[in-house]
Amino acid sequence: MSDTQQESGTSLKIGTVSAVDARNCRVRIRLPDYENLRSAWLPVLQAKTLRDKHYHLPDIGEHVAVLLDPRGEDGVVLGAIYSSADMPPVSSGDKHHIQFDDGAEVEYDRTSHQLTVRGGVQKVVVEAGSEILLKAGSKVIIDTPDTEVTGTLLVKGRLTWQGGMTGSGGSGSGTTATIHGNIHVDGNIDATGSIMDAGGNSNHHSHGGG
Repeated sequence: MSDTQQESGTSLKIGTVSAVDARNCRVRIRLPDYENLRSAWLPVLQAKTLRDKHYHLPDIGEHVAVLLDPRGEDGVVLGAIYSSADMPPVSSGDKHHIQFDDGAEVEYDRTSHQLTVRGGVQKVVVEAGSEILLKAGSKVIIDTPDTEVTGTLLVKGRLTWQGGMTGSGGSGSGTTATIHGNIHVDGNIDATGSIMDAGGNSNHHSHGGG
């Protein structure tokens, strides 16, 4: 690739990363056009660095484009580039795709309007100081062997379950379940204790006359 010369004398070079300074977001580049000499520490161009902060670094051995001064002593790393040895993970102008080394992927496809997170992701953490609103126009499906809610759960619509229900109130006053309204049971009721109505009648009382 030929150099792109600017009026100021700066030039665009292609090199490979030889060292990474993660704390200061800098790298050193091995430059073929300078007999494979290594550059000084060069900053990696970021989208924002003041109020909002972006952070990403190329890996050692990654091909990058570098803008250098006339003497090759100072410059900035513009970004990484693909090559015949490192091909793009997708081939679509409609996808925004990020693939990580552990196999995790984040992708948005604007043709199917689908956001996908998959692959090597082991844990997803979403934290908010106040509220999290999860809203869907049709349905939310939670497909997992176990779902745990550590706090109070309020269901404002109809609650339907399949496969049975098991509950335990723990200790103290929380062991009581209170239902306001009617209960319809299409089957049997099996209780280890008494079943009382508001008048104090239980299923063990005899209501027949003497």
